[in-house]
Amino acid sequence: MKAADTPSKSELILGSLNAPQRKAVEHIKGPILILAGAGSGKTKALTHRIANLIAQGVPPWQILAVTFTNKAAKEMRTRIENLLHLTEGEDPAAWGSKSAKLPVMGTFHSVCARILRKDIEKLGRDRSFVIYDKDDQERLVKQVLREMKVDESELKHRAALSYIGRFKCEALSPTEAMKDATSPRMEIICRTYAAYEKALRTANALDFDDLMLETVRLFHEVPAVLDRYQETWRYLNVDEYQDTNHAQYLFTTLLAQKYRNLCVIGDPDQSIYAFRGADIRNILEFQREYKDATEIKLEQNYRSTQLILSAADAVIAANPNRPKKKMWSQRTEGPQILVHEVEDERKEAEEALKRINQIKADGVPLNQQVILYRTNAQSRLFEEACMRLGIPYRIVGGVKFYARREVKDVLAYLHVILNPADIVSLLRIINVPTRKIGETTLQRIRDWSGTNDASLWSSLEQVDEILELNEGTKNRIREFVKIITELQGDAARLAVADLTVRMLQRIGLEKWLKDGTEEGDDRWQNVEELLSVMRKYDHLEPRLSLTSFLEEVALVSEVDRLAELKDDAITLMTVHLCKGLEFEHVTVVGCEEGIFPHASSVYDREQLEEERRLMYVAMTRAKTNLTLLFTRSRMLWGETKANAASRFLDDLPDSVIERRSDSILSSFAWAAQRGQEEAITGGTVEPFNQNKKLHVEFNQDVVFDDSTQETMAEGARVEHPKFGQGTVAGVRGGVADIAFDSGERKSFALSIAPLKIL
Repeated sequence: MKAADTPSKSELILGSLNAPQRKAVEHIKGPILILAGAGSGKTKALTHRIANLIAQGVPPWQILAVTFTNKAAKEMRTRIENLLHLTEGEDPAAWGSKSAKLPVMGTFHSVCARILRKDIEKLGRDRSFVIYDKDDQERLVKQVLREMKVDESELKHRAALSYIGRFKCEALSPTEAMKDATSPRMEIICRTYAAYEKALRTANALDFDDLMLETVRLFHEVPAVLDRYQETWRYLNVDEYQDTNHAQYLFTTLLAQKYRNLCVIGDPDQSIYAFRGADIRNILEFQREYKDATEIKLEQNYRSTQLILSAADAVIAANPNRPKKKMWSQRTEGPQILVHEVEDERKEAEEALKRINQIKADGVPLNQQVILYRTNAQSRLFEEACMRLGIPYRIVGGVKFYARREVKDVLAYLHVILNPADIVSLLRIINVPTRKIGETTLQRIRDWSGTNDASLWSSLEQVDEILELNEGTKNRIREFVKIITELQGDAARLAVADLTVRMLQRIGLEKWLKDGTEEGDDRWQNVEELLSVMRKYDHLEPRLSLTSFLEEVALVSEVDRLAELKDDAITLMTVHLCKGLEFEHVTVVGCEEGIFPHASSVYDREQLEEERRLMYVAMTRAKTNLTLLFTRSRMLWGETKANAASRFLDDLPDSVIERRSDSILSSFAWAAQRGQEEAITGGTVEPFNQNKKLHVEFNQDVVFDDSTQETMAEGARVEHPKFGQGTVAGVRGGVADIAFDSGERKSFALSIAPLKIL
């Protein structure tokens, strides 16, 4: 190609865009809302927009792009490098500086972690903080509940953490949360929250939610820091805005308020993380907050066939208060969506894998196929069926690499080397490998620590003062303290990989793990894999190498790792984890009332709307083939139930689906419903197993009793055998909302609920 034929930078950036994408990319000043439907080239629009800002003269360091996954940030970075012909890569040390060739691109949490590493001391905190993952959080809250003498039967540690997470997503402090406590149980939860926060501070640790909250607090309490970042990042781009929580909204709003060059991109129809605190109102009310905002809709889908889009649109159309958009595709032809009824959950697994093998035979590899389920409890039978049939598979969301015991042990050592105040990590490694420092010894050290108002690490350093310990135990503790102290010295001169090699040699972990079993060899291989990850940080100065590595590990997602896996295997995962991914063939299982939609949503309008969005997300992961499976009966959580087919299946247009069943009765019923009985032998309804013995059961034990409904009224006092006493908050359509004295709120169908009027 001659130089004259070389496309200009403008042609590279704008040439491949459709009209709405181009409009979004060329918008420079002021707020903009991009409503980007599934598969509509959202990442392309965002990356080309950032590249165009740079091409128009905006310095890269003035641009911030926030994503929800490291995978999205990495993809964005690579695309921008290609568009702008940047070949040398970016030096991590140039992050956010005026010498940077690329904008800052990362997740909310990674961006906030870097801000806090630089400025958290202005809040009176130590910048050598560690980031606690879910496992660390659970260990800490268990310890807190133990010290508070709260029994597990009274408050489970995971329930406490769930409440704490919601408080933090709403940016509520323990004091503010306590003001809204309306029951003794909520008061215990709020006191647990306060004690947990105190324990985090003592350990010089932050959990994921703190990364957001402390950054927002920093912006509020130190205006000079906020002003510096407002001047630095004058152009903000936020991906997946429908998934932001209140703390993330505050972070974005504070940064944008000076220059108002805020671009948010997302799809309200894919807002599926309310359980994590995501607030769909952030995107729905964006234009109310920014009245001069430009709105652009990306409606052309580049992923799926029109049949899949028409089906997904029909499901989501029932949700009210959503911005109307109509997805369309140039892929007008494709196989119909298979809606398949089977006898039970075992048959469901068999048919799912049979269908996957058929599509594999047609040329679609296993790694382009996925089985999606609503709850993790459904995964076991598919895993067993894969093993039985010799089909390779991977479970996303199972035991994650960084959550494996030996990996967590190595990371805990690094945490303690960086920050010996980290009590969770210290307790984890003090007897790894075994040093004969048991629970009795640790309790005596803790008791001495409490009496003398000393940290655990300080107590270990002063072990000679603890009279309750014998000399042998003291010697073992002195040796442990010596190892950590020497490694802290090594950390000042060695990058993280070399530091870890030194640490592994010093503590003899290889010999301890390789115990002559295959499992021991596997555990050591995991440690070696961890070392290979660390090598990425060899070029950084020692301290930055250690903190950067620990941040990446703390913030990594198992979904991010999925793209790195090249082996041909079926993916098994929950619907919540699949957003942002795409597959040639998607199988959605458990399409029954009580499963999908989940039973918890039946009497809650907002939850039901989110369930519908979940189904929309699941369906729109499919490029070409989509299979929806449901059973006539299912054993789940130890109980066999015969649930109706999901209401979402009723929304599907007949023109885009093919129905199958292993019951001839169902086939006749579907055909009769459409007035085309001849379809049984010649249409799209395909009865399977017609030689099977017909077995029909009718339930004649249902009793309809309206007596409870007649006497139940708002304000009445009632008692439930499980939830205790409460007050009727409202009655509608045979359903009562009960506010229990425990603080819980539940809805019950009056015809069947075991409610007693007091």
